[in-house]
Amino acid sequence: MKKALLLIFVVSLLFSCTSFIYYPNGANAPLLERKNDFQLGLGIKGASGYVRFAYAITDHLGVQLNINYLNINNPDAGTDRRNSNYYAEAAVGCLRPLQKNFILEGYVGYGHGGCSSIDLVEVASDIIRSNHYKIYAQVDAGFKWKYFNFGLVLREAYINVYQTQINGSVSTTPQMDFFFEPIFFMGLGFKKFKLNAQVGFSDSQFDAIIDYAPFIVSLGLEAKFSLAKPKAE
Repeated sequence: MKKALLLIFVVSLLFSCTSFIYYPNGANAPLLERKNDFQLGLGIKGASGYVRFAYAITDHLGVQLNINYLNINNPDAGTDRRNSNYYAEAAVGCLRPLQKNFILEGYVGYGHGGCSSIDLVEVASDIIRSNHYKIYAQVDAGFKWKYFNFGLVLREAYINVYQTQINGSVSTTPQMDFFFEPIFFMGLGFKKFKLNAQVGFSDSQFDAIIDYAPFIVSLGLEAKFSLAKPKAE
């Protein structure tokens, strides 16, 4: 876990030194088992963080809602760079426990977000803003036990950056690309509450979008329980 914290710190420094128009978000891989299973994930790091919801409508159908916010400042040697990103997405999919401890899920979703980078220097201020939407499909495969779970997410995402603004000059020429994003996740803790860590990468398929964050890292808490009504005795 110390290595995960160190990795998140290093990647945060890299993010704060570079401007991006696409920040890939962490994956919501709840490993739902049956109807009324509910999972809430929460990650906070300074002024940045995420919230992830997942709910099993039936024994084989689930929905998700994910919200991410990034705000990083990095003052150094006369430069103050402020990078921020907001993003929200929703997805629907199927879940299938294949064995007692092995679960397979598949989701398709849509998201919308924006990025901004403000570079303040002594003689000029560069302001870059962008808006994009994402259509994606992901497959989650994971093993889970009472105190530990781990697995792999394979996500393919279509990104359309439909508007960019540089120092007030607006361009509506779209930048479109596909991204392949494998993410390894692990949870450790108790039956209903676990510390969750994720590590992955994002790879442009056609290099049409080059200003993107190549690494995916997140650390947070997750709570999982059932919303089913207790059976009457």
